[in-house]
Amino acid sequence: MKVTKPRGTRDFPPKEMHERNHAKEMIESLFIRYNYHEILSPTMEHSQLFRVKSGEEIGEHMYVFQDKGGREMCLRPEATASVCRMFVDSLRDLKKPVKVYYSCPMFRYERPQKGRYREFWQMGVELLGSGGWEADSEVIYLACKSMEALSLEFTLEIGHIGVLRNLMTDMDLDDRIQDKVIYYLDTEEEDKLVDVVGDETILELVKLKGSDGILEKAGSILEGYVRAQKTIGELSDVVGLLDAQGVKYTINLGMGRGLEYYTGVVFEMRVKGLGAENQVCGGGRYDELVELFGGPPTPAVGFAFGFDRVLDAMKEQGVVFPERKVDVLVAPVSREVWADAFKVASRLRENFVTDIDLLNRKLGKILDYGNGLGARFVVIVGSEELSRGEVTLKDMSSGDQSRVEIKELVRELSERLG
Repeated sequence: MKVTKPRGTRDFPPKEMHERNHAKEMIESLFIRYNYHEILSPTMEHSQLFRVKSGEEIGEHMYVFQDKGGREMCLRPEATASVCRMFVDSLRDLKKPVKVYYSCPMFRYERPQKGRYREFWQMGVELLGSGGWEADSEVIYLACKSMEALSLEFTLEIGHIGVLRNLMTDMDLDDRIQDKVIYYLDTEEEDKLVDVVGDETILELVKLKGSDGILEKAGSILEGYVRAQKTIGELSDVVGLLDAQGVKYTINLGMGRGLEYYTGVVFEMRVKGLGAENQVCGGGRYDELVELFGGPPTPAVGFAFGFDRVLDAMKEQGVVFPERKVDVLVAPVSREVWADAFKVASRLRENFVTDIDLLNRKLGKILDYGNGLGARFVVIVGSEELSRGEVTLKDMSSGDQSRVEIKELVRELSERLG
């Protein structure tokens, strides 16, 4: 019976895992330098955690099931709600701000296509306990530096959900209508907004997109709407700090973001080469989610990379991944020397990437295997050499070989490998 992998999932062979780990380590090292600490939440959560505020699209595409106790559970479709639940459970007493990052798979029952899978990976950060524009700016800047670390060309769009929310509140539009407006903006169905709200102020505001003078134009449109104008000031503070760091961006006041919990600044990053699925990062401020899950009022901001799309973008843009090479291959020439060869390999593995022939092949075949591995040196272990406390060291690039005392082997290889 042949069993295949589930639709919308992938296997990752060694070469691809090497590339994924390389990208992950580059992003992760940057997160750590910004003093974010790794966490991991359960793959399985109570489905209500995401139904409360993650939005209509998330709710429709969750993997939901009942456990044996009759409780409705789901596979984690996104991470922010889980992080907030964890904060309420076990992180709330830590010194603020709490700065965490994660890297884990998510699950959504969607139609598989290029750049969209049913099991996919996200890497992201959450900063909890700081409500200022300084925190917004750091998070956006960290996302930009992460893209730069991966040598990716990208564009950044920044908006503020609060501008539109406060405007609609000033107009006495209820939450249901507000959510529908945000949903249509996120799904790029702006033509449907006229059926939901006919006010020209809203329709004019959501069309504002650009850089120079956009916030001034927004201020003019919002004249008389005090709360909405205040949020324009908040956005101005955020982009002012980004300007000081040389960050290039576009302001988009019609940005919706698909998750209903956003309350303030939002942003998205896109790359060339991925077609319609070109968004690789999104995030923003969500100041009400922790309290919604039973915690104290806690402002928060964060972002997540679609890690699979980041990898696709790196390949499309021609980013070169470093090759993983074997430093040394140990070649026992007979069964009689295998115990000694194993000791040699064990000693070398304390310092170098080392493999050993496990198929009892003839020396010629072992050397062919070493070429296939890209091994830089082969250590040939024979009974005659062992009797003198030596092995033969072969340089696979030049073909030169020489006798080396076993006790000097590590030092000799260290010098040659640099």
